[in-house]
Amino acid sequence: MNKKFCTTNADTLPTKVNFWFKLAENATHVNLPLTIARLGFTLAEVLITLGVIGVVAAMTIPTLMSAYNRHVVETRLYKIHSTFMQGIRMAQANSDSNFTVQNPTTGKEDVNGYSWENSKLVFDEYFAPVFKISHTYPKGTIFKVFSTDGQAQVNGAGDGNTYQIALLDGTVLGFTKVGGQNTRFYLDITINPTRKKLIGGRDTFFIQYSDDGEGNFQIYNPYSTISNEKLKEYCTSHTHRPALAIYPSAFCTALIVKNNFKIPSDYPIKF
Repeated sequence: MNKKFCTTNADTLPTKVNFWFKLAENATHVNLPLTIARLGFTLAEVLITLGVIGVVAAMTIPTLMSAYNRHVVETRLYKIHSTFMQGIRMAQANSDSNFTVQNPTTGKEDVNGYSWENSKLVFDEYFAPVFKISHTYPKGTIFKVFSTDGQAQVNGAGDGNTYQIALLDGTVLGFTKVGGQNTRFYLDITINPTRKKLIGGRDTFFIQYSDDGEGNFQIYNPYSTISNEKLKEYCTSHTHRPALAIYPSAFCTALIVKNNFKIPSDYPIKF
């Protein structure tokens, strides 16, 4: 067998390569070495790969977004709760367990007043120092809230007596101070105020705090005798006040608060 000299050109290899080889006896052709294998992918291979990526993305992205939205709700609700309780403790440390303020119009302490003016005075005096505030809304600002399917307006983000405060993280906190025998605070919490249609239990929530008469504040729980199944039913109700004269988002919030501010796996509203 004779030695043959072969020279490849730039049409077949990125660079010119010289090499020696021996032709086998009766050989009719030469197999080029692996270094001359084709580069790149065919169009079919690229399309198949993109299709697989698209299917995987379609399956996983909604789940990831839902998990993220749930985390945002849990984090913000607990943050507002802990910050609000901090404001209460600070006020009590200053020996003001009644959260009274002097009304600039009457010049008297307004203990039992239920009004936007009184809510604003109390919040600015005792709670504004502990919250990071972006801006406040004018008197009479109310956010419309709808049922789970978006068909019925059920309200649930404050009334004309609610002082609406925008926080730096984008949450809107509606604060109402209610007097009476024991001081109470209503917090209407709107997580996603910029959405075109707010859904109770997804975008808006409600927590009520009550004084036990001895200056001990805690989340007021009128739902202790209501089963979780009933709470879920009221949470998704199309009725303005399905039970206890409270709107649906309050029952949704109760499910989360009862679960240590974590959204239960069987929560009736999707995120």
